[in-house]
Amino acid sequence: MPTRRWIIAIGSITGLILPLQFAAPNMVSAAEFATLRGNTPSALIAASTNPQPASSAATISLFVGFNFQTPSSGYPKLSQYIQDTETPGSQYFHHFLSASQFTDLYAPSSTQVAALLNYLAAFHITPVTVNGQPLAYPLGINLTGSVGEVARAFHVSINHYNFGGRSYLANGNNPSLPENYAYQGQTYNLAALVSAIAGMSTYNGLSTHMVSTPKTLQTGQTQPVGYSPAQMATAYNVNPLYAQHVTGLGTTIAVATLAPFIPQDASHFWRYYHIHRTGSLSEVGVAGQQVTQSGYGIGGSETSLDVERSGALAPGANLIVYEAPNTTTGFINLFEAVVSQDRAQVMTTSWGESEFFVPFSYAYLINQAFMQGAAEGMTMLAASGDNGAYDGYPADKHLSVDFPASSPDVLAAGGTTLPHISATNTNPITPGTTATGTIPIPQGSIAMRGEQGWGWSYLLPYYANFGVKTASQWRRMLFPVGSTGGSSALFTAQSPVSTNSLYGWWQHGTPNPGARNVPDVAWNADPFTGYAIYDTNSVYTSPNAGWTSGWGGTSFAAPQWAGTVALLDQFLGGRQGLINPALYANAQGGGFHDVIRGNNWYYSAGPGWDFVTGLGTPNVAQLATSLEAWNQTGH
Repeated sequence: MPTRRWIIAIGSITGLILPLQFAAPNMVSAAEFATLRGNTPSALIAASTNPQPASSAATISLFVGFNFQTPSSGYPKLSQYIQDTETPGSQYFHHFLSASQFTDLYAPSSTQVAALLNYLAAFHITPVTVNGQPLAYPLGINLTGSVGEVARAFHVSINHYNFGGRSYLANGNNPSLPENYAYQGQTYNLAALVSAIAGMSTYNGLSTHMVSTPKTLQTGQTQPVGYSPAQMATAYNVNPLYAQHVTGLGTTIAVATLAPFIPQDASHFWRYYHIHRTGSLSEVGVAGQQVTQSGYGIGGSETSLDVERSGALAPGANLIVYEAPNTTTGFINLFEAVVSQDRAQVMTTSWGESEFFVPFSYAYLINQAFMQGAAEGMTMLAASGDNGAYDGYPADKHLSVDFPASSPDVLAAGGTTLPHISATNTNPITPGTTATGTIPIPQGSIAMRGEQGWGWSYLLPYYANFGVKTASQWRRMLFPVGSTGGSSALFTAQSPVSTNSLYGWWQHGTPNPGARNVPDVAWNADPFTGYAIYDTNSVYTSPNAGWTSGWGGTSFAAPQWAGTVALLDQFLGGRQGLINPALYANAQGGGFHDVIRGNNWYYSAGPGWDFVTGLGTPNVAQLATSLEAWNQTGH
């Protein structure tokens, strides 16, 4: 299987012509400025301490996004176009755009962008370059400048804050930009051009969605313990598709990650499990990230598992691993690169952070990339998170969900426990085993005994099994681990940019119709019914003993769902795009196992959609059949 590596600077693919020289700036009065709402991390600032003015000489990196333009060629606005692509019978049903078509229809003109850059150049705020190319995209550009000049240009106050022992910068008020700015004989509304700005807040809460079993993680092994890809294929009824030679052939999965990995580790994983991979594997470095560096630590293990599991479930699919720096702007660049290159039909990411840390502007910038992906026919997946109904815990003890899973243009993958392992064993529980041996997975149908929504509250009575002395100590160790679910506080009917796209027009049957609700679907994620990872450069392994066992988390749900969608793409004959509406419309057609037990420490699983497992776990072969009929008839 060939392995290829690329490093790219994105500027060459945008179609933007960035000016190398700037005209003298137009002086604009304060009355002509308009405020950009939703651009402050209000919840984070309110919980922070010791605000101090930031050094005006410090350098700050920004990502400035651009609003979608209204097409002049008869196409609908983007949110409507995406809905039309997922509505059988519409003239645009599954009529997806290329990246260049998207740019022509919905991105601003190069002269509009040039006017903004001219204004900012007067404050010495200039484009970031990688390998001599501006780091720019159809819907945004990376810029750099001093704190003092950024404050002047955008009329903000930027301060130092402390939160949880960490110091960060943030703007205490929303930025503003000119509404009437003269440039080369024309007047431009810069405030209307800009959708949002990221980077004024430097707090970064991004992390992986991996969880290990408490006190029983098995490290540095020569053989794995846990569910194999073949067992997962049996559990979720994938094998009938394999029998029809459906392997994901002709599809490409983009793995979007913030840490490099060792490709040879994935190859070893597949060989061990007898996975006959026919798809290719390659890497793309985003925003200057070097893909030649191996990923020592947990981040590299995250990338390894994403590649290993998605590539195992869809052995015919090509894999492109997009790797960006773990920074606030790096996360935006990651998704912008995926959709701007437009080389994949499916994307998966298992990184995220609680909405508590995220200003709406930041989430909206990333959601713009997801909307571009949807218009291009990509199915974008994200792990829902592993902190149950309290995603921000312990920093935030209120109900909260994880972003980007809360994006309305993403398929959010939650977790289950499959099958339920009895916690009454006299010995500590180990992944995939009991005191008497391996737990078999029932053969055949999706009716799996004991599958429940993943939340570790079921372990509360058994603290003595793990050598823990008190029930209260055990609760502190377990809480609130589980499948993150709930209602978004960012994407609601009251969002600063309020359109149906921002809270899920397709999300029928959910309890809170005025907000984006997560998750959408689920997959086994409990470490006690979990998995092994092969990563020879982990903190837990060595080159000669690269297996660790006892892993779970929704990090395993998202890539295996990505492999599932790749299979569906091949079976159905092409890209499915924002597949969420089709899944919700077919939820009662036998394609899902409705998980009705378990909880995530606040919400309980139950009949129909729920805040723990969404629609449930898949019967993949039946789901493929249901979607085939729906694509043809709409019912």
